[in-house]
Amino acid sequence: MFKTHLKTAWRHIRRNKIFSFINVVGLTIGLTSFLLIALYIFDEVTFDRFHKNANNIYRLVEHRITPEGKETKLAGAGYQVSAGSQANLPEVKNAVRLVALGRVNISASQSAHVFYEDFWISNPGFLQIFDFQMLQGNRQAALDAPHSAVVTEETARKLFGTTNVLGKSIKVDREPMPFRITGVLQNFPVNSQFSFNLLFSETTFKDPGFNTDWDSNNFYTYLLLDSKANPQAVTGKINQLVAANRKPDNQDQRNIILQPLKEVHFNSGGIEGTLGKTGSLTYIYVFLIIALFVLLLACINYMNLTTALFAKRAKEIGVRKMIGASRQTLAGQFMAEAFLTTFISLLLALALVKLLLPYFNLFTGKQLSLGLETDYRIWLGLAFIMLVVGGLSGIYPALFQSRLNPLVLFKNKIPVGKESISLRQFLVVMQFSVSISMMVATLVVYRQIKYVSTKDMGFTKSQLLVVDINSGNVRQGAETIKSEFAKIPQVKGVTVSSRVPGEWKNLPKVKVTQSGTAATAGHEMFFLGVDDQFLLTYEIELVKGRNFRPGSPADSSAVLINQTAARELGITEPSEQVIQIPAANFGGTYSPMDKPFRVRVVGIVKDFNFQSLREPLAPMVLAFQKNPIHNIDYFTARISPANVSETIKQMEAVLHNIDQDHLFEYHFLDSQWDLFYREDKIRETIFLMGAALAIIIGCLGLFGLATFAAEQRTKEIGIRKVLGASIQSVVIMLSKDFLKLVLIAALIAFPVAWYAMHQWLQDFAYRINLSWEIFALAGGLGVLVALFTVSFQAIRAAVANPVKSLRSE
Repeated sequence: MFKTHLKTAWRHIRRNKIFSFINVVGLTIGLTSFLLIALYIFDEVTFDRFHKNANNIYRLVEHRITPEGKETKLAGAGYQVSAGSQANLPEVKNAVRLVALGRVNISASQSAHVFYEDFWISNPGFLQIFDFQMLQGNRQAALDAPHSAVVTEETARKLFGTTNVLGKSIKVDREPMPFRITGVLQNFPVNSQFSFNLLFSETTFKDPGFNTDWDSNNFYTYLLLDSKANPQAVTGKINQLVAANRKPDNQDQRNIILQPLKEVHFNSGGIEGTLGKTGSLTYIYVFLIIALFVLLLACINYMNLTTALFAKRAKEIGVRKMIGASRQTLAGQFMAEAFLTTFISLLLALALVKLLLPYFNLFTGKQLSLGLETDYRIWLGLAFIMLVVGGLSGIYPALFQSRLNPLVLFKNKIPVGKESISLRQFLVVMQFSVSISMMVATLVVYRQIKYVSTKDMGFTKSQLLVVDINSGNVRQGAETIKSEFAKIPQVKGVTVSSRVPGEWKNLPKVKVTQSGTAATAGHEMFFLGVDDQFLLTYEIELVKGRNFRPGSPADSSAVLINQTAARELGITEPSEQVIQIPAANFGGTYSPMDKPFRVRVVGIVKDFNFQSLREPLAPMVLAFQKNPIHNIDYFTARISPANVSETIKQMEAVLHNIDQDHLFEYHFLDSQWDLFYREDKIRETIFLMGAALAIIIGCLGLFGLATFAAEQRTKEIGIRKVLGASIQSVVIMLSKDFLKLVLIAALIAFPVAWYAMHQWLQDFAYRINLSWEIFALAGGLGVLVALFTVSFQAIRAAVANPVKSLRSE
């Protein structure tokens, strides 16, 4: 019986090529989009969940409230918080401490090739708690000994050309003694918060200050708890332990929070210092709804097209019933057709996914794959989806078409009840409501990204080339390098600074006080160390006062402030007012300076955006490059757009004249700013693709309904034409009902889309207005697409010869 059903189903597919093609295309589109989005979502929801003890691993987060009531959350703790917890609390089975100590020059002991890498140190617990695959070495002891290091396979190949590097030595510029490689890790997966290339043993850097460090937030800390431990009880014990050992002069309210490792990726909003990329559960839900809806639309279209085709199959089904076919047999036949169509679509979808995955990975920054190595849950889900799609697609035809009386079928008088029409109308409204909503979302995201990309930032970010300073020789020779850079014809200006606008590293903050103000009540401001060419190179306007004077030793105690800082300090005219900087914060806690930095305000600059436009303008202090807070870290050159590669080569030669071993690292500032909105651009594209697919599948559905309507009204159309109706009037008659449905869909979509996009825009301090043109454009596009789809079938029915439709009467 099964074999017979399959043969008959195949004959039906081949006999009705156009309808079968539309069905297969619709289901293939739905399954392809669903699979791609499902792979993306699966990768996101398994973020950091592949560790054996993931359920019992917790990250330490400190919640702090200052005396002024300001709240912050920091992903870090002092050395002794983890060490003391492990030693004193039996529930804590192991602990991880990680800290980054800037960037260093790394090279193989016998090689002259130097690379810059982040300098991460950790205790042995890192390899014992986390299950990253180790290709070589003993994970239990790899980080025990001083001057030992673990490298990733990528770094091993970069340094030595092979992964067989156990026992080999690497040199680090800040340590006279080489490090011995004691382990090789497989490259970190993309769905992990960790992404460094080297890890050095903590025992190499035993600082006496570690023994009393209960207050800092310098160490990323993770605890492995006993499986039977109560996390809330352990949290209370840790806070008691920390409170008993902290310095009594600390006035902030501070509490340690244990955050489950599985929650870090999606629940790190507002937590400073979070490692790796963070995700959004809201977007996961949105993408999941898009994937399911596109798939559901494809199933609905199968039902609609099958129903539209049913009039042609009426006599076939009637004959089958007359010669003894049962309702169950016919239902099985229709289900076999649905499952065969779904299976063909699934094979095509799998081929398309394999073809599109490299581009999808490039677009999303993922490492998704679909093959034998793919997680078994993906394949189980795929089998389940095939059953669901096949079942949903075939269930309505199987139940409806198999129950009809054969006499009715022979007369071609197929009953179509109000409930059936209402259901199909409801499905069309639902299809186009989502399609129009997604068009609105796409337009809003596009306009917002365009707005933040073109908004006046208070400086000109195009054609700014930023060069890293990564050695003491280059830092000491900065003035010489600046002078030589300036001699290059294509270089229009050059400056040095401690950080740059759009900084991807921590931007330091300082406390700023005025005379008669307590240090604890100071204003919190961002801090930049710059030279006298900074304003000119970045094209930042000096509003009042003066700039730094070239080569003036006296200006080492002068500062510029932006307009926001001036308002906070109550300074309207800069006249060398004295302010003090008693403490600085490089990410974590404020550290008091040995001696408050007393400076004079000599100028006020126009506010400029130095962070993502999600953040409002903040007060900033621009100190002279020679200051006790922060050394210079970058050159920035404004270059001509002509011969950029040649300009870069000349700048590299200048740098190597000062330090031959210095790797020339550079980037264009506008490219760095674009990274702030990369995730938004990904979402924009996904919304656009989702909207396009929903519209395509929705149009297939409309085509099916228009075909069905034309089939049902063939004789009516013939009579109207015989009585003198024009082709235009017939087209309008067949089209207007569908256009009404699309207009209803628009009215439903507009308030939903407005609310959703209004909420999304709240993430930006600078945002567009949700104008009526956006909704009019989306609604108009929906109507035009629907009109084009329906008109095609309506015109075809209207121009048909009425004699052919009436000759059987």
